Amino acid sequence: MTLSQKIIAIHKALEGADVPHAFGGALALAWCTERARGTIDIDLNVFADREHLDKVIAAMPAEVRRDPAALAHLARDGQARLWWDQTPIDLFLSTTPFHDEVSRRVHVEPFAGSQVPFVSCVDLAVFKAFFDRTRDWADLEEMARAGTLDRERVLGVLVDYLGGDDPRIERLRDLR
Repeated sequence: MTLSQKIIAIHKALEGADVPHAFGGALALAWCTERARGTIDIDLNVFADREHLDKVIAAMPAEVRRDPAALAHLARDGQARLWWDQTPIDLFLSTTPFHDEVSRRVHVEPFAGSQVPFVSCVDLAVFKAFFDRTRDWADLEEMARAGTLDRERVLGVLVDYLGGDDPRIERLRDLR
């Protein structure tokens, strides 16, 4: 099964179980930059809290491994890496009020013959700044070049959650 087929299968399974969700990471980035970046993983935001973990896991396609250690991590931290064969699925549950806001800004786009929900460009940028990895900053630079980085909105969220002294604030301000 291809990566695209797995994405569609996950979407249809969650949609069929009334589990609100959106895809992020490189998949959402393609809509924000109009350029696809190669990826082997699936970033999946599920708009449910840890109390609804059983429903979320039950809704996932049967081929997704239910590793007890990963599920314990998911229950504890609200995020974990699951696997479908050799495909990593980074699953993020709602753990802050920000996730509720993210759920209201999801946009649906055509993908592999289906209409699929994606995280908005603003929210993707916030997540990328939070994660603070080298590739995330490269993606933020790409978004800035594409004109889809709403720097002021992203800075507002970062300051609210991290405080004005966090080094990521200055780094985002300086981003070209």
